[in-house]
Amino acid sequence: MRYVLLVVAVFGIGLAFSTKSPGVMALGLVLGFGGLFLSLFGFAAARIASTSRPDAMLLTDKDINTLRASIRKPGATPGGAAPPANNG
Repeated sequence: MRYVLLVVAVFGIGLAFSTKSPGVMALGLVLGFGGLFLSLFGFAAARIASTSRPDAMLLTDKDINTLRASIRKPGATPGGAAPPANNG
């Protein structure tokens, strides 16, 4: 679809440059700029889709809770104070 929009954009700009009628020129410019705008978003969406992870790879709530539980230490102080450093 993005290539079709790119062809429409080239056709519209070519139409705008080759005509002598103001109405056809306006139509060509609208087709040209609209096609360029939409094809730009089409190419960007394809690029994003090619590098994104599928939804099946996302973590579930159970996985997140398991990770949180593994990070917490059983002897941690509730106030958030760091344990004293051992210097030696």
